[in-house]
Amino acid sequence: MDAIKYIDSKKTLFLLGWMMLTGIGTLQMQPVLGGALVDHWGLSLQQMGLLFGIELIAMAAGCLSAALAANQHDRRRICQAGLLILALGSCMSALQPVYGLLCLSRFISGFGGGVMQGIVYATSVLRTNKDRTYAFTNTILLLWGAVTIALVPQILPVVGIAGVFLTFPGMVLLTLPLTRLIPRTAPSAPTQASVGSGISLKPILLLTLFGLLFGGHGVLWVYQERIGNMIGLDGASIGAILGLSVLSGAVGATMAGLIGRRISVLVSQLLGFSGAIVASLIIVYGQSTIAYASAACIVMAVWFFGLTYLLSYVAECDPSGRLSGLANSAILIGQGLGPMAAALIVGNGNFHAVGWLSSLIYLICIAIALYVIGGRKNGNKTVALSKQSTIQERNHVV
Repeated sequence: MDAIKYIDSKKTLFLLGWMMLTGIGTLQMQPVLGGALVDHWGLSLQQMGLLFGIELIAMAAGCLSAALAANQHDRRRICQAGLLILALGSCMSALQPVYGLLCLSRFISGFGGGVMQGIVYATSVLRTNKDRTYAFTNTILLLWGAVTIALVPQILPVVGIAGVFLTFPGMVLLTLPLTRLIPRTAPSAPTQASVGSGISLKPILLLTLFGLLFGGHGVLWVYQERIGNMIGLDGASIGAILGLSVLSGAVGATMAGLIGRRISVLVSQLLGFSGAIVASLIIVYGQSTIAYASAACIVMAVWFFGLTYLLSYVAECDPSGRLSGLANSAILIGQGLGPMAAALIVGNGNFHAVGWLSSLIYLICIAIALYVIGGRKNGNKTVALSKQSTIQERNHVV
């Protein structure tokens, strides 16, 4: 089967969405799963943050490995290997090992999921309509996240934490036969960038922007269940609110796909980061259910609105898919370091400090976006991985 012929088909698009659901592992359910780990497996707040950080750093390593190998090796085999590694780590986690082995199992699982994500991004850039591809995959991720966050508190008393971990090997079994839709190689293109020929400042800053964007999110995300618990909400209510917030993120991603090129990438980033700063502070300072719920929804909506534009922007900058893979590695590094940084300052529940750390990170993101994206407002030069391989972009990129 020549999978490249079907790269723009709906079945390939749905496969990419499903593979992302499988590859991200526990990422979307971290707040409610983290609360369960604290309440039922006896982890401290610091241990919970460190555990999720380790998993996400491993995802970054897996994604980076896949991004670097995708243009030299069989992408389909790489993806299948990632699936098997993810299943192995998830089975180990379900055994409720001691904390050190639990960290190791989440590292293994995260690495496998990262490999899968790297292949998904390398495949996505081969599709003609990248805007809609990223809008679709983000929307699918968020709809799935809303369902899982709402359901996990309900099913935990029945299946336990081990049961949650064991859902991922089941998803792997469903995904393996579908990998036939993944092209083994990418079509050769004269405009592909070469990492080895030098990296300029703007791509580095762009990758930094991705890392900080997800770091700011990860700082607060893993503790949102505990914040809701602190203001007196029960587990079911917190799950419903966080599920609704993820749905709001899906609305933001969908709106980005519908609005498309009617606004610039820079405007989308300013809207996203500014809204995230305000909403993050409301989450930690608001002492009512209404404040907590509305801010949680707002931060996800504006955050994913801006993210969809940024992903499309990177895909246009580098059709080879390598920059997208590197961006996803930066994303996962940021997402992993965020909870680790928050674990250093949260203490026994200093969530105000966590909120301010998140907001400060978003403020830095605004400064970087103004330089990297705003600095190119009147030009047609594309961010490239090297001076020798500059890629001509479309007008207004997004």
